[in-house]
Amino acid sequence: MTANRPLSDLERMAFARGALTRRELLRRAGVAGGVVAGASLLAACGSSGSSGDTTTPAASGPATIDKTVSPNWTFSNWPFYIDVKGKNHPSLDLFDKEFSTKTKYLEDIDDNETFFGKVKAQLEAGQSIDRDIVVLTDWMAGKWVALGYAEKLDKSVLPNVVKSQTSALRGRSIDPNDEYLVPWQSGFTGIAYNPKLTGRELTAISDLWDPAFHGKVTLLTEMRDTLGLVMQDIGIDPSACTIDDAQAAVDAIQPHVDSQQVRRFTGNDYAQDLAKGNVVACMGWSGDVVQLQFDNPDLKFVIPDKGGIIWTDNLLIPKGSENAYNAHLWMDFCYRPEIAAMIEAYVNYICPVDGAKEALVANDPDTANNPLIFPPQETLDNVKTFKALTPEEEAGFNELFLGLTGE
Repeated sequence: MTANRPLSDLERMAFARGALTRRELLRRAGVAGGVVAGASLLAACGSSGSSGDTTTPAASGPATIDKTVSPNWTFSNWPFYIDVKGKNHPSLDLFDKEFSTKTKYLEDIDDNETFFGKVKAQLEAGQSIDRDIVVLTDWMAGKWVALGYAEKLDKSVLPNVVKSQTSALRGRSIDPNDEYLVPWQSGFTGIAYNPKLTGRELTAISDLWDPAFHGKVTLLTEMRDTLGLVMQDIGIDPSACTIDDAQAAVDAIQPHVDSQQVRRFTGNDYAQDLAKGNVVACMGWSGDVVQLQFDNPDLKFVIPDKGGIIWTDNLLIPKGSENAYNAHLWMDFCYRPEIAAMIEAYVNYICPVDGAKEALVANDPDTANNPLIFPPQETLDNVKTFKALTPEEEAGFNELFLGLTGE
């Protein structure tokens, strides 16, 4: 990492998020009104699941694939994680028309670890999992790469990806040569709050401990997010943390759990409480708040002064894919700036495609100028990724966290 490279923390995006069901969207949380118009998705930030070996397979030269378009192919994603119009997905409809194919689009990834459990036996046996693209969070995507469960990309059919993938997401530790993964969306974890109910601006995680907010504060069930934010608040770098640092973060939180300052630990359902005013301040995800602001523009999301957490989900072609060319074509298609803009206008997380902002300016200036979707450099300089944990560390961190949450 060099000091003069922009977004350098993104290069350590490996294992930034975890496995719990954070993707129960605002619409599933029952938030009223216009919030349900968009997908609060990009999802499962930070907690459970084993990271495993983080060593990527040795490079074996450029991949080449049969360049024949299949009449059908399968794309497996998280719920509501693509543009929607009525019952259709406009970007996929355009893709199918242009390439004379039919996409079987599945929303069957509810969390990283559970999905992996469903297909692990087939992957271990070298069998197809009947999917040609899956969308996995960094730590899990890195695990698939390390275990040899990802097909190598043929860069000759990915000119838009090569050209338009933001430089900050190139050469990440989970895929140093960009041979297996194509970023889909990124997002932040920080503080979500209602300033009309707090009566003041919040700038630090320690602001959540204000006695005036007793019983109206929630933290996240995702270990990496909650401990990572608190670590930074007490001066610890979560990208280089130890089990002792995890204990220090737990110790910092425990009194506020014991005193019931903390109402509960939540997944995505914190959005409902925040929208209703049952919670005045909480740990949350940037895309959720963008969606909540459609209904309540008074709500705010901030990166704490001492730092927030950042993560990325990735497109990956599973080993044994029977329609890998279609998968490549989709990856390259959605990296056209105008298509990325179409998807981004619905998803509302951090876009990895250079040029998408400019494509959005004319038709959707609010999205194009939203700093939570196209963040300025000073924001990116103030976020960290969570350390890639060994299996032993994962077990120890989770044991401490489960003791805190009481699960």
